[in-house]
Amino acid sequence: MNSDSESAQHPDFRIAGEREAGVNCARCNQVIRQGELTARCTSCGAIHHQHCWMQYQSCGSYQCSLGGMSSGNKDKTLVISRDDLNQAEPLPVVSSYTDNAQTVSEKPKQLWNKLALTTFIVALIGIPLFGIVTGLIAMVLGCIALVSHPVHKKGFALAVLGLVIGFFEMIGWSVGLYYFYGNPHATSISLNEYAFDESSLENLPEYLKRAMKSNVLIQVSNGLLSQGMGSGVILKKDAGQVLIITNRHVIDHEFKGKTQNPPADLNELGDITVQAIGQLPVPASVEWIAPHGIDLAIISAPLAGRNVSEAFWNQKELPMIGANVFAVGNPHALGWTHSSGSISQYRKQTRGVFTYQVIQTTTPLNPGNSGGGLYDENGLLIGINTMTGDKRFAEGLGFAISFKALLDLAPATFQLAAQQGNPQNKNTVNPTPETDD
Repeated sequence: MNSDSESAQHPDFRIAGEREAGVNCARCNQVIRQGELTARCTSCGAIHHQHCWMQYQSCGSYQCSLGGMSSGNKDKTLVISRDDLNQAEPLPVVSSYTDNAQTVSEKPKQLWNKLALTTFIVALIGIPLFGIVTGLIAMVLGCIALVSHPVHKKGFALAVLGLVIGFFEMIGWSVGLYYFYGNPHATSISLNEYAFDESSLENLPEYLKRAMKSNVLIQVSNGLLSQGMGSGVILKKDAGQVLIITNRHVIDHEFKGKTQNPPADLNELGDITVQAIGQLPVPASVEWIAPHGIDLAIISAPLAGRNVSEAFWNQKELPMIGANVFAVGNPHALGWTHSSGSISQYRKQTRGVFTYQVIQTTTPLNPGNSGGGLYDENGLLIGINTMTGDKRFAEGLGFAISFKALLDLAPATFQLAAQQGNPQNKNTVNPTPETDD
């Protein structure tokens, strides 16, 4: 009998310890538990239950049973003992590749969040372009990018930055557009380049000369970002002091043309200066603001001299629709500018419980004409220019508050009668000689 048959007849019997426990029996393939009687084949090292070995009197492993091979091939059978298995070393792992796979040792690349990149790009584009729309879009995209941002992608900081840029560019563009379009009376004043030529008054008819001399330039300062400019009409002069009618929105930058109570302290409206022909600006104070949110106000200032005149008016003789009228004011700081047109219609406007007349005119009006006078062809004051239609969409649409509204609302202390001045030879002479105060 050869050595293989001897080992098959004489296995190594032992009680299963930690080494054998958990191994499947080579014969019945059941788990061997610690403490059970076992038989180990001395040829191949396979572990069996002792009763399984005794039942078949041979090893149940593939190696010892020759795997169904003929006995002639026994010498060619490769036998691996358990000791050989314990000494074996694992083969190196071979990386497998597919079309989109990466090697095991290579760290996967972190991709960008495309929505975050889009947010940042839109925010940057909006800085030189129309930032109100692009800024809002960048904020919406930024919020979506932050909420849905994948953990494994880059771009979280870009989404935050794009959102912040979009917010500030929307605010910046809104403020800029407000001061450019929404605050037309905040016009820069530059009279030095186109100063008024006093000699132009010499050959004017008296009615037009009086209208020129009753016009004043009003400047209002409410800080660096709020500079206002408009016109006013001298109503009365007494002992070096004059009363001037103007629009409320010229001196009150917070007034937006709707019903609004005047401030408790009129001195809080800002620094107001008034300039007459050939004189330096002098400080002015607010005396009265019309109730019900009507766009009228009266200020006073220390003005005197031969180029300071009171306006004439007569509410008993109002021109008809189609009659020629003219305006004198300071459009775009071009002081004492004359413009002419006609009366298009008389209209009504209601503020609170008060209804008053508004004159629609074709006379060209521009920012700076606000608060100036609208006169009939005889130089009588008939209205206070207050607004014009948007010139991007309409031409020849100007409006003036009828002077009668001032006479109805002004306190009696101002002593404004229904008629002031009575030129006999209209369009040619002034019956009341002007004197220096």
